[in-house]
Amino acid sequence: MPIISGKKCPRCKTGNHTPLPGQPWFFRLPGVAHLQCTDCGQDFYFLAGASLLHERRTSERIQPPHTLLVRFGNTNPKFARIQDISTEGIGFSCMADEGGLLNERLTIDLFNCTQGAFLKELPIRVVSSQVRVQNVSGQPTTLVRNGAQFIGLSQTKKKLLARFIRK
Repeated sequence: MPIISGKKCPRCKTGNHTPLPGQPWFFRLPGVAHLQCTDCGQDFYFLAGASLLHERRTSERIQPPHTLLVRFGNTNPKFARIQDISTEGIGFSCMADEGGLLNERLTIDLFNCTQGAFLKELPIRVVSSQVRVQNVSGQPTTLVRNGAQFIGLSQTKKKLLARFIRK
């Protein structure tokens, strides 16, 4: 659980944040706050001069092989590499020109290019976006890493997703 000094996001280290609404009474005490980073969307707590990451994940995320891809976008579909996945959420990276998707609700499709398997129309809500510059083939490339939560999945889709992840 990352902890950093000061009122900054423990994930992206910026000081841009907003308080989360509807907090319990103890978050209204001086020097205590539950905040959300406006840059990457990460929730964190500020207590006694330090910021503490609020982990939203409740299940283990698996790092899939590079042959597992996500497709999003209805009118102009785009593919992205899956960083990690669980039955509750997914992390994926795409080129910066494909946009930061923070707080958007999308429908995605998953593809396993090796096995030819796919799972279509999974609703998600993007809960975090982080922009990074990485060296790809000797060229600096701007990538956006999005973290999303599956929302409103039927029992059938949940079972299919769990099976898709296991394979």
